[in-house]
Amino acid sequence: MVAKNKVRTLKIIGIAGFNLICLFSIIYCVVTAVGKNQAVSEETETRVIKEFEPAVKKAALPTTQAQAAPLLQAQGLTAQPPQQAAAVQPSGKVILVDDFEGEEIKNRIGSRANVYVRAPSRVMVSRRDDMINGRKTKVLMVKYDKKNTGGPGGTGGWCGYYTLVKNDKTNQYLDGSDYNYITFWVKGDKGDENFMAGLADEHWDKIGDSLKSEEIGVYLPAGKITAQWQKAKVPLEIFFLDHAYLSAITVNFEAECFPEGAGAGSVYFDDIALEK
Repeated sequence: MVAKNKVRTLKIIGIAGFNLICLFSIIYCVVTAVGKNQAVSEETETRVIKEFEPAVKKAALPTTQAQAAPLLQAQGLTAQPPQQAAAVQPSGKVILVDDFEGEEIKNRIGSRANVYVRAPSRVMVSRRDDMINGRKTKVLMVKYDKKNTGGPGGTGGWCGYYTLVKNDKTNQYLDGSDYNYITFWVKGDKGDENFMAGLADEHWDKIGDSLKSEEIGVYLPAGKITAQWQKAKVPLEIFFLDHAYLSAITVNFEAECFPEGAGAGSVYFDDIALEK
């Protein structure tokens, strides 16, 4: 009986010892795995930081020509002067300058559009909903009041509207040398309203003016503005200027357009464009 108890005790001790050995083995494996993962993580983090360093250094490079010159000279290079602004190269048969569907002070080219005015004459613009050939569209209303007395020289000042075809951020002019017409849809509030189309190139841009066409009726099917929509086609060739460096298209309510040099009314425009 005593011998059996000793055998049983030895078996229990053996099983307990084996379990302890297994437990220590598991702990060792877990600790080793954690250490390896930490080492891999640190190695990856180091590699990412090293790969990121060139981008940081690149972002910190000097941005002006004067600041960059010493660095370029050290590498056997020279700084190049900035290029002069060149005419924007258009493509296609039509350049849509403005359809008045976007921002009120920006045309479809992304440049400024606004009125010009000198008191006592007055002018304002507004967007309206309308229909042209059965399609709904946004149009530009230009309301004008051209005076014939007062202001500079006693001629009543001036008023009109312009839309830039040059890029007013980069000062790049539009190359319109391959185009033949300024086109737009136009109608009057009552009919018999009048104005002159205008065009400016780099020279006229610098002096703040434009060359003027004949009275707009010359370029309309009806021979004058009516209360119905008509498409105007103003030949670019009538404007004796540099068509490769165009700056702006204008609408001008000149004294010559009205009896006794004064007139008031409202005209509507849509789809101002350059066409071949």
